[in-house]
Amino acid sequence: MLRLYDEETGNAEEITTGRPGVVRIACAGDLRALLVGDLIRRVADHHRLRAIGVWDDVPGAADLGVRPAELTSGDADVHVGATVGRCSLASADGLDPLAVRLALLLRHYRSDVDLSRRDLEEADASLTSWRREVARWAESPGRPPSREYVREAIAVLDDDLDTPAIFPVLFRLTEDASLPPGAKFETVIKLDMILGLDLVALVGRL
Repeated sequence: MLRLYDEETGNAEEITTGRPGVVRIACAGDLRALLVGDLIRRVADHHRLRAIGVWDDVPGAADLGVRPAELTSGDADVHVGATVGRCSLASADGLDPLAVRLALLLRHYRSDVDLSRRDLEEADASLTSWRREVARWAESPGRPPSREYVREAIAVLDDDLDTPAIFPVLFRLTEDASLPPGAKFETVIKLDMILGLDLVALVGRL
């Protein structure tokens, strides 16, 4: 189960909910906090919890792949804001908006970040490269996703949303010659439901 940093204990603590099977996530009104809230909601969905976002819409949030909240006010089990690091962003004009999401996922949510234009351009190039790889895998016969890679990726996300640690897992999956392309495709699709990077964007378009 997902564990998040608790300022009182100084440790990552398992989230607790007021109602069985339901978790409500409230966010402060800035883009990075909403991205973290969206990620928590996606991880909770993976664990088959009914995840409810509680926040106001913020301009630009949809561009970062943040799905609209179910509620704009109300009680919450998880409050996102105080532990989210400071964030400064260069202009992303002309780049895929999800490159900003990727650039942020490459940094731990509790760290301060100052993303330059070069950082965003590198993330944009990486996003395109990933999508091309996924599109090639999609041309192969379908195979079940790899339980091992999914389990490993979820484990690092459950450990205080350690998103930077998920990318080495994905790189190893890419280089794993023992895993059929169809299985790589299905594995990445399953994980992208959490990452929210639209990695299938080029499927059928190359």
